[in-house]
Amino acid sequence: MLKRISILCVALLLALFYSFTGHHKESVDFSRAERRMLHIPTAGLFGNSNYFTVTPSDLRRDGWCFPVEDGVVFTPEFRHEPVGWYIMSAEARHEVRAAMQGVVRLVRKTDLGRTVVILHPNGLETVYAHQAKTLVRSGDYVSAGQPVALAEADHGAVYTYFTMMVNGVPLSPSTLAREDGTLKPDWVRFTVDGGGTVRATLHRPGTVAERSPRFEWMKAQELVDLDRPLTAMERQHVGVATPGLFENTSVITIDLGRVGDWSYPLPGAKVISPYGGKRRNHTGTDLKTRPKDKIRAVFDGVVRFSGKYSAYGNMVVVRHANGLETCYSHNARNLVKAGDRVKAGEAIATVGRTGRATTEHCHFEVRVNGVPFNSDYVFDHASHTLRNDKLTFRRKANGTISIKTE
Repeated sequence: MLKRISILCVALLLALFYSFTGHHKESVDFSRAERRMLHIPTAGLFGNSNYFTVTPSDLRRDGWCFPVEDGVVFTPEFRHEPVGWYIMSAEARHEVRAAMQGVVRLVRKTDLGRTVVILHPNGLETVYAHQAKTLVRSGDYVSAGQPVALAEADHGAVYTYFTMMVNGVPLSPSTLAREDGTLKPDWVRFTVDGGGTVRATLHRPGTVAERSPRFEWMKAQELVDLDRPLTAMERQHVGVATPGLFENTSVITIDLGRVGDWSYPLPGAKVISPYGGKRRNHTGTDLKTRPKDKIRAVFDGVVRFSGKYSAYGNMVVVRHANGLETCYSHNARNLVKAGDRVKAGEAIATVGRTGRATTEHCHFEVRVNGVPFNSDYVFDHASHTLRNDKLTFRRKANGTISIKTE
């Protein structure tokens, strides 16, 4: 009886440990075969077509980086695998980083040693083998550059074996990148025949029709349900809380490196008045180009508000699945209405001077839970590029929100 009680206590403690550490949860529920087999077809990769295309912009969008910082590709005398790269580091135990954002499909010992396989939104898989220790689990989402393993020493060198796969077929990284980590300019079209053989053909940019897969598991990273109908208050007011965003938590993190497609709100614009301004009460960033230029949605999302709003004049507010809302005001004309779904880069308004404005421009705001914050956290306005930071928002008891970047 005492032995049975002891076993039950141990089981209860283990259950509590796993519930608190989150080890029972995985971002993606891969099948048993996908979690155990190295070479396996990627579900849905060639659905409705026998080809797909990967471009350098696809790789950059998913955060391409060299797997070993300051690593060197070499050809050892003991070479066992001819397809991939052997990457050596001078450090005793160097970190191996995810080459792009994605979801970990496999973490186990294979004939290549301890191995990690990551499935990426662009359809590729990357393989990291010969590891002393793995740092991730199957189902984990990883950002580009995130450490996934520690390389192992062998034959007097610390190295990792890095290769790629398409539909379970090994592919040399040199198909897409140079050994110094820079990307080649070519587009690569992958085709599959009836026997499952995958072939890669190189094309000059823009010479082939592009079909680039974007897997549904990316939706698992969304913080906001965009399918929920908007209430009357959400359609009529600008500063409202986002339902469910801080549900059962006071802290959320938004990784700008994994938000997917994006666009600068007003291409070619210059900042004529920054966030805060001289009197520290300017809640947005004023961007100026020419009158009636098209203003673009920053991310995919749903138009929550479109209409006249006090001194803002004609204003559009878009709610995004990543938890942010973006606001565009003083518009000459709004091109969308509340409830419309928009894509990143889609024209949603034209530059104007409505409301309280002294010149034609776009007053651009970024908000979280209805509270505006400095858009410099999201964009480098000088280069018109999206930052690659993680933003951690903490909601305080008085409703204010603090921001921390890493």
